[in-house]
Amino acid sequence: MKKVMLLLALPTMLIGVLFHPLSPEAAANFSVTTVIPDNQIDKSKTYFDLRMKPGQKQDLEVVLKNDTDKEITVETNANTAVTNDNGIVDYSQTNPKLDKSLKIPFSSIATMEDEVVLPANSSKTIKVAVTMPDTAFDGIILGGLQFIEKEDPDAKKEDDQGVQIKNRYAYVVGVQLSENDTVVEPDMKLQEIKPQQINYRNVVTVNLQNPEATIIKPLMIDAKIYKSGDNQVLHQAKRDNLRMAPNSNFNYAIDWENQPLKAGKYRLKMVATSGDNTWKWDEEFTIKGDDAKKLNDKAIDLEKDYTWWYIAGGALALILLVLLAFWLGKRSKKDKDEDKKE
Repeated sequence: MKKVMLLLALPTMLIGVLFHPLSPEAAANFSVTTVIPDNQIDKSKTYFDLRMKPGQKQDLEVVLKNDTDKEITVETNANTAVTNDNGIVDYSQTNPKLDKSLKIPFSSIATMEDEVVLPANSSKTIKVAVTMPDTAFDGIILGGLQFIEKEDPDAKKEDDQGVQIKNRYAYVVGVQLSENDTVVEPDMKLQEIKPQQINYRNVVTVNLQNPEATIIKPLMIDAKIYKSGDNQVLHQAKRDNLRMAPNSNFNYAIDWENQPLKAGKYRLKMVATSGDNTWKWDEEFTIKGDDAKKLNDKAIDLEKDYTWWYIAGGALALILLVLLAFWLGKRSKKDKDEDKKE
């Protein structure tokens, strides 16, 4: 049996299938240990990396141990791996929006108890029933087994400002299933470009899809946005060390840097690189006036655009100068006429 180390506290977000311990101050009330079976591809791994056959049924075993002097309840989920909008493979979402290219979600072939009661100072072996589809496939099915301590309704903790804090701790164990060694070549498609908001800040997102049953890693993306017909870069976002789960998509965000969105036509130039694979796009897109206004009205820390104030101020100054010149010219003519009369 391989010891699985504690990963994280809520919000639960698995950064990969590597297991990292929390600090001693953030210790959970239970631990998780995997029982590695004979069909494990690499027995040095503490997550499940299994070679399966079409139609095969297998029970995966995980041992939960309660080291405390009180009974605890652990909620369990078999989750399909997706790519979150930070460009990270995420095993923690219990009901994610799945990509249309995903034919065999891990959550559809794995079942386990909804929750497990662990008496004080005890351990229990949990079985996860996995049933492979009858039709053979190339590539991998990727998922995660999530274990979260159930919230105690009587346990309340407040911070210095009197805000209630609810600490819940979780383990996530990665599960990777394959049937052969056939190499599935990665692919990437650009599906949509549109203005959005993240935490009430204006961005333009590019939805990227991995339509193949393989992980894309490491992934580097460099995106630049221009005004249509102009070569000056308005906004840019460059990130590396990203990952995409098999048959998944995510929204790659390009920060608008606290600028108001303006209606008009724009151009996106984007390059994505992973190993020997490079994908390039050069796409036009439009930001509509109604969309820009709705997002700008909700945005925080938005820099005000004073362009029209400057234009209006300049026009007003020009009008005043013309009026002043006219008045001075008229007064000068009047003075000359009075001098002639004298």
